[in-house]
Amino acid sequence: MSKKEKTTAGGFGKSFASMWKRLFKRNKLEINVLEEEALRTPLKTVMINLLHNKFAIVGFLGFVAVCLFCFIGAALNPLPLTYVEYTNSNLQPGMNYLSYPKSLADKNVVKIVSGVSFSIALDDQGDLTIWGTECNQELPGVADYIMNIPEHIQNAKIVDIESGGAHIIAEDELGYFYAWGHFGHGQTVIPNDVHHEMSMDGFTGIKKMAAMTRWSAILGDSGDGSGYVYLWGSMQTEQSFQGLYAANRAVDIAAGDNHIVLLHPDGTISVVGQAGIEVIEQVPAALQDGSVNVVMIASTNRNALALDDTGKLWLWGSAEYKLSTLPEISGKVISMDGGYKNFVVATDEGEIIVWGSNELHQLELPKNLQGKGTGVKNVFADYFQFYATDENGRILGAWGNRGYVWGSDNFGRDVMVRIMHGGRISLTVGIIAVAISTFIAILIGLSSGFFGGWVDHTLMRVTDVFDSLPFLPIVVTLNYVIGHSISPTARVYLLMVLLGVLGWMYLARLIRAQLLLEREKDFVLAARALGIKQGGIMVRHILPNVLSYVIVSITLGYATMILQEAVFSFLGFGVKEPTPSWGNMLNSAMESAVIKYYWWRWIIPALFVIAAAFSINLLSDGLREAMDPKANER
Repeated sequence: MSKKEKTTAGGFGKSFASMWKRLFKRNKLEINVLEEEALRTPLKTVMINLLHNKFAIVGFLGFVAVCLFCFIGAALNPLPLTYVEYTNSNLQPGMNYLSYPKSLADKNVVKIVSGVSFSIALDDQGDLTIWGTECNQELPGVADYIMNIPEHIQNAKIVDIESGGAHIIAEDELGYFYAWGHFGHGQTVIPNDVHHEMSMDGFTGIKKMAAMTRWSAILGDSGDGSGYVYLWGSMQTEQSFQGLYAANRAVDIAAGDNHIVLLHPDGTISVVGQAGIEVIEQVPAALQDGSVNVVMIASTNRNALALDDTGKLWLWGSAEYKLSTLPEISGKVISMDGGYKNFVVATDEGEIIVWGSNELHQLELPKNLQGKGTGVKNVFADYFQFYATDENGRILGAWGNRGYVWGSDNFGRDVMVRIMHGGRISLTVGIIAVAISTFIAILIGLSSGFFGGWVDHTLMRVTDVFDSLPFLPIVVTLNYVIGHSISPTARVYLLMVLLGVLGWMYLARLIRAQLLLEREKDFVLAARALGIKQGGIMVRHILPNVLSYVIVSITLGYATMILQEAVFSFLGFGVKEPTPSWGNMLNSAMESAVIKYYWWRWIIPALFVIAAAFSINLLSDGLREAMDPKANER
């Protein structure tokens, strides 16, 4: 063989070997893939397909996140259904109510007052420092912004301040009066008759000020350390306060929304305000007849506290939150104050004692303020914020209401907590309703498709009857008629049953259609030949083959049920207040003022409804593709 022939033969051999090698490798790869698919279970195949679908993963993670937030959040944050606090209504999102600026660390703070969502400190140089969140109790446009201290007030040397719910009043060293914030009830402008009284002979300045949600007051100084009280704004019963102008002189005042406690120069106490309330009716006789000399007073919204010159505390008023019962106090009281529903005192042993309501964490002292020896000299309580300072005016700590992550509603309830509990209701209503409708659909669809004949005809006509019923009017009517005579919890169960009983028809027809295809296949004929009972064939052999359609329908139906619950509750025919659901939280969007000014009350619930429904739909679409045999060919 010539050299050329050898070269040609060698090249042909190498080419043939290379071709065989590539063919072998490809066949080996195909064999490995086929073997792997042969060994893979249907469930594993579905899971692999699902994991390769990014949208399905996003939907799954989104739905899990919503469920964890609602169910775990609701478990960690109890929701008292009867809780209402109008004072804190419509507060915008913010968790900085107690976040006082670090710049106060170098200042000698002489006084701290608070409104519903802010606090303001006065130092010994006459400067004001404010922190917190802007109030939204009233509609914007009828109030000055509380967080913006007017420039002329910043330039004045302030000697005293007081705060109402959404307004602040102040006095400078020259005796001038200042006010800013909400003025819808006239509480920031001294009326002409009060101006006239203040201009009379003997009035030398303002000794003390007081402010509550809708009114303001000053205690005049007539040169001897006492004077008359002048009050303006809006009170529940204005005639109840008329006695203030004719009352004996006072040296100190403390106030609630509907009363003012007066400390007279002789050490006696009187309370003026709305007739019939406990704080007026239950004043201890010893504090009125002169047998006790009172030196310090404080007041909550419905109670009063007095300290006499022997160091004894006197307490009276409403028994709510155990405010009429004195706690055990060891030591001499050196400072005391009253919030909206709490009293707080400091003793000469450096101990802080606080009692009353704990709805907004008012009883939860910071660790450095627990026990004795804390170094506290002054305590300041106003509404639901509390502060303690040492002998140098340094703030030692703050406790109470830190704010609302997603704002508060018109009843002063935390929107975030209600979103958690409302989500738990909405998600539970959806899953129970889907379970009921799926059970009925499987029962009707399997029986109709498998048995055929008169059974099929009867069940399909029943399905047609249910399908012809007007869904919305039926649910609304039944919920209205039955719901008025049952408890809120039973009303939730009723809504689950109604949504389930009236939502099974489409799935039943789908199962019947698939069953008509499956029942004529060879494996069904083989099962019949082996003598397997009809029920066993339906449940063990046919149902697994239509299960993929059922699962996809369940996920789609779940999203639909959540949306339907939201619609019915939004219209007032579903879950009723005070039990929350995403739907009835959206009900507030019917008011134009809420849409315009209080966005957090409807946008946040709407986002959760959208997030839940959208994530379920993404997951459902992913399941549909994962269960599709054609997906394995890609």
